[in-house]
Amino acid sequence: MRDVPRTQVGIALFLGAALVAPAAAGPPALQVDQQQPIVDAAEGPLAVGGPSEQKLAQTFTVGLDGRFAGVGLAIGCADGRLEVEIQGTTATGEPDGVALVRRTYSAASLPGSVPATFEPLRLPRSLAVAPGDQLALVLVNATGSCGVASSPDGDSYAGGRGWFDARPNPPGWLPFSPLSPEDDLPFQTIVFAPTP
Repeated sequence: MRDVPRTQVGIALFLGAALVAPAAAGPPALQVDQQQPIVDAAEGPLAVGGPSEQKLAQTFTVGLDGRFAGVGLAIGCADGRLEVEIQGTTATGEPDGVALVRRTYSAASLPGSVPATFEPLRLPRSLAVAPGDQLALVLVNATGSCGVASSPDGDSYAGGRGWFDARPNPPGWLPFSPLSPEDDLPFQTIVFAPTP
């Protein structure tokens, strides 16, 4: 029996490993990253703006490596201008007040009533994200009123939670639950990321 020189064994192992290496990721594309897609049509919409000056937020945990590109929301606006922001979060989980990316939509560019389906809202792709990042989707209408569809009761998205800031409460974010039976907004996050 003949011994195979060690250098030949090493080369054979290297070539074998190269042949079974995973394929490179495909070209980047828009992909749904995080979502709570269930709309509870039996419940009325949640206000954004209006007499209570309510702001809404949904925190989420990023799952894809790429550039944040937008959100999907079941939202409609009567008037004013809707500001959509992505913010960081504090140590206690609420939005931190620092807009990492922002875009304003006129009410005329959105449905006049709250639909049961998601409206795509694009954002500038300037924010790089990575799996595990904790971020907040924040909705504000300081000059009018919008509505966002409700979610089913309970915690329907484990990677974050819904928040509100409304008068006559003192300024500051409060979690939906336990004040409301639902704990999240219906939402999608869109990331420009390599395809699998």
